[in-house]
Amino acid sequence: MIERRFIAFVIGSVCFLAQSPALAQQAEAPAELRSLLEGTWELVEWHVDGEVVRPPQAGGRWSNHDGVVVATFHRETAAGFESFVGYGTYEMDALHWSYTYERVQTASGPTSGEAAVTVRSGGEPRRFTIVSDGDVIVLEGTNDRREYADGYFSYMPNGRLLRKYRKVDE
Repeated sequence: MIERRFIAFVIGSVCFLAQSPALAQQAEAPAELRSLLEGTWELVEWHVDGEVVRPPQAGGRWSNHDGVVVATFHRETAAGFESFVGYGTYEMDALHWSYTYERVQTASGPTSGEAAVTVRSGGEPRRFTIVSDGDVIVLEGTNDRREYADGYFSYMPNGRLLRKYRKVDE
């Protein structure tokens, strides 16, 4: 029941945030760049403890639309359960992309039924420089690299692939 209320809260918040001033910043980024970085991606791989976890043991979405960012992902393996939901705003221009979560909810534990839930405000903005490397768009941040190529988004903290997503047709 708590999960349904939280999902309804996230959806309502996203609708509210869509009216955000961050929307005006999107016009500064070239349309071609926006088409590569905006959209919804579905989690296809989660690399953890030397193992590659795929659906249905792991799942999630990463979404950037109209200045609103929403991330949700989870995994359940023999090593335990982990879940994350965050939403906020993002801004971009031709050279930079940044986002800030306004609210984050995490859960972890031995199983989903035994997971402890933590809720917090989102914290500091995450800022990236946009680099074009051939057919790959790279977002370079402090200890954070994200690559967008061939319909995939790869999240690589500290230079190591952690999660890979496939862009969802809209």
